[in-house]
Amino acid sequence: MGLISTLKKSRGYYFFPIIAFVLSLLTLKERQPVLLIVLILLCIRILCLKRKEIFILTCCLLVSSLFFFHLFESKEKNAVSENTELKVYPDTIKLDGDLLSFKAKDSSTRQTMLVKYRLQDEKEKAYFSSNWRTLVIQGEFEEQEVEGVRNLNGFDYAHYLEITNISKQIKLIHIQSMKQEKIPWYQLNWKLKELRRACIVHNQKQFGLLTQNYMNSLLFGFQDNTPENYQQTWKKLGVAHLFSLSGMHIYFFLTLFDYILLRLSICRDKVFKLNLLFTFILVSLTGMGPGMVRAGLQHVIKRLNQRFEWILSPLDCWSLALFINCLFSPYVLLTVGGQLTYYLTFLIIVILPIIEKIENVFYQGIFFNMLLSTLSLPLIWYYFYEWNLLSFIVNLILGPVLFIVIMPLLLLSFLTSFVLINNHFIWLEKILILFQSIGNKTNELTLFKQVVGKLPFWLLIMLILSQIFILIEWEKRNSWLNRKIIVLGSLTLLVPFSKYLNPFGTLAIVDIGQGDSIFLQLPFHQGNYLLDTGGVLGFEVEEWQKRSDKRSADYTVIPYLKSMGVKELDTVFISHAHEDHFGDLDRIGESIDVKSICYGPGSYEQSNFRKCLALSQFKRTRKKAITNQDRWQKHGINLNCLYPTETGDGQNNDSLVMMLTIKEKRILLTGDLEKEGENDLMNQEDINLKADILKAGHHGSNTSSQPDFLEKISPKIAIISCGKNNRYNHPSKETLDNFGEISTKVYRTDLNGMIYFKWSLFSNYFSEAFVMK
Repeated sequence: MGLISTLKKSRGYYFFPIIAFVLSLLTLKERQPVLLIVLILLCIRILCLKRKEIFILTCCLLVSSLFFFHLFESKEKNAVSENTELKVYPDTIKLDGDLLSFKAKDSSTRQTMLVKYRLQDEKEKAYFSSNWRTLVIQGEFEEQEVEGVRNLNGFDYAHYLEITNISKQIKLIHIQSMKQEKIPWYQLNWKLKELRRACIVHNQKQFGLLTQNYMNSLLFGFQDNTPENYQQTWKKLGVAHLFSLSGMHIYFFLTLFDYILLRLSICRDKVFKLNLLFTFILVSLTGMGPGMVRAGLQHVIKRLNQRFEWILSPLDCWSLALFINCLFSPYVLLTVGGQLTYYLTFLIIVILPIIEKIENVFYQGIFFNMLLSTLSLPLIWYYFYEWNLLSFIVNLILGPVLFIVIMPLLLLSFLTSFVLINNHFIWLEKILILFQSIGNKTNELTLFKQVVGKLPFWLLIMLILSQIFILIEWEKRNSWLNRKIIVLGSLTLLVPFSKYLNPFGTLAIVDIGQGDSIFLQLPFHQGNYLLDTGGVLGFEVEEWQKRSDKRSADYTVIPYLKSMGVKELDTVFISHAHEDHFGDLDRIGESIDVKSICYGPGSYEQSNFRKCLALSQFKRTRKKAITNQDRWQKHGINLNCLYPTETGDGQNNDSLVMMLTIKEKRILLTGDLEKEGENDLMNQEDINLKADILKAGHHGSNTSSQPDFLEKISPKIAIISCGKNNRYNHPSKETLDNFGEISTKVYRTDLNGMIYFKWSLFSNYFSEAFVMK
């Protein structure tokens, strides 16, 4: 029975009212006009059904959504008091070097908080890493400001905490008292959290690094300091969903559980009851992620439907699972995991009747995989900005390997690890290393990687509605050879190439904290350039204090570049050889191809910079030292190097100084140039320093931007790139006063976040500064 026939009959009774309820919640929360339009269209569709019972249920749910939204949003977020006592969720404990993080419940307000604490010594780290009991902590706390979006298309961390019901993030400064709380047997939820934590700790002690990460991820839904290649390899191939616990995994466990019970000759009535209990335990032990909760709820409703003959359709079961989930997590569909798990299972329900018409089982599997992968592309594009053409093939091969080979091996190894010593599992580590290396080699085939860029929200909704329309037409015509299907399908597949139709260029000063990174993209995607990459100077610490290799670029520059559809950078300019200007060059090179790197000749004299250029990711990259004799011109954009004039030392006063001309606008980029370099620049003959926009030198320090230099430039706008609450107190009051004296408007990344400009290829339009804050 397909989507149309399902909705025409009494089965499918709950689909429209529940979708209206969820859309109402999301519209109230997000204030998105597109969501409101879709909700209105849905209500019109419900009226057209002319079914009184569905109309009444829809009205009741819409009214209840208003009360439910008000109830959820009116919860007070009380400040942390001096006597705050936190009850730690044991299975949320994560360690990263000397950083400890966990979720905890405030005993007085009952609010859930995210807590971070810097461990004092190795002994304290050992205690937390081995502890699986519920802890109650009293101490000195400091509430931390949670940042929203600071870069265009960036991750909204504050919004994420809000929709996942975490009231605030706090810093634990000092532990005054800590004790283990004995959990009574009837608090099953806390008991299961302790059991999950005990299993995670056991795996970390018993197995090799790769084995423990696969095991904790696939059996318990837990990731802690996962090796970089394990996380990124499968994500880049577009099959990361296979390594995140979802309905496929719960189906694996429940099928195995039922098989064991039936083999033990347990009657079906008891199997039914035990199955429901096991589902609850399984969802709890696997971390209660959106995918597992959805799968668990849908499975329970399906079993109850079979047992009590409720005559619910698969779409009804799906709808009721979504409704129940929203009662506890109203904004589950605002999370990436929630959207993927519910949308993909909805698609499975819809396309199964189409697939069943194919007689050959083998072709059924191939066609199902390709169709589901294709239909999931809009969400993949919207959130991850890229996809890999090989994902269809990898998905087809990897799925069976994972569930037929890897998962059983992991489960068997876990169960036997309580009686065997860890030396017996070296073979499993070797198998996973081989498995991982195959993924790494496949990932090196960059020819198949496509970076789409960030889709507008309205386009995402249009694509999803188009897909549903295509499936309805397909079912009506009983064939995909239909003009409407072909046209809509072709338009969907043309979306990745829409970036080549954008007539606007972008100049962005990326907020990377204390450092510099400036991005230039030409109209119609005709060129992508980066001036400096940002980076952080590392400090020597003891072995136990070393944290995972996460860089500023992983959260700032790289996601932004991919959101702009950047697959490769034509040129990366490095102003000088300081870590806050080139430190993340290696990480960017791992994610995005770099065709050429340009730098001052003095920078190459610095050994740390030379080592970076010699890395494998830059083996095919052209490298060139440039001076004031170098010029570039492309599509009406002029970029002239004004400084240095000779080989220097690669330090601040040896920074590249570039004059960028876009339309009639002149933008002067000065790196970390200080007063000495500014004087050298002013003393050059036949050089015009007049500029409309100045990127101030050395993050607004008082060692740069002297009055004489600023008068020579006479900028209307000055941009200072510096970190929020940085240790150097940049920018200095003296520098700000200097800009004030010449009536220059100052934008700062520490206050304004990313600052960017847009211009048009076909007119003299050059925008005012856009800011994120």
